[in-house]
Amino acid sequence: MVLSDKTEIKTFILFLMSNIKEALDFNTLHDIVVQDGFVKYIDFLDCFAELLEAGQVDEINNDIPLYTISDNGKIAVAELTPKLFGTIKEKALRSAMRLLAFYREGSRIFSSVNSDGEGWQFHCEMTDGKRKLLEINTYYTDYDYAQRVKSNFDENAEKIYKGTMAILSGDVNYIFDK
Repeated sequence: MVLSDKTEIKTFILFLMSNIKEALDFNTLHDIVVQDGFVKYIDFLDCFAELLEAGQVDEINNDIPLYTISDNGKIAVAELTPKLFGTIKEKALRSAMRLLAFYREGSRIFSSVNSDGEGWQFHCEMTDGKRKLLEINTYYTDYDYAQRVKSNFDENAEKIYKGTMAILSGDVNYIFDK
């Protein structure tokens, strides 16, 4: 589901900002809002500019400008948040918190599904800013299955990383028992 109504998009942005409860730089805020595909890049830019203009988002001038929800924004989000779909709010907030944790640790995730003409190549990786911590490439004949794998990685990257490390290190040998 992609949000297309400007009021919904602004409410979505304010909802995330009010729940994160810390000032964010523009790039981090952008990544948090668009990462699940609920908001398109251009819509984010347009709506965020309107939120700034309306005084619902405050800019804190540091070396790098930071943004936080204003008191007016808190009032607006309290009135409008119930209109957003619960599943969107839950997924987006969970993803936002995970992304912030990754950023704090310097970790990043990336995944893609691409056609090779005969099937679908799923690629995922996790980096810590200096090196690749995990990289996996798998092949699928079914596009929907490849997309499901991608979605699972995107939502559970840290668990997949920990699970992969546990299997490789032998910490979960019960998987190998016959």
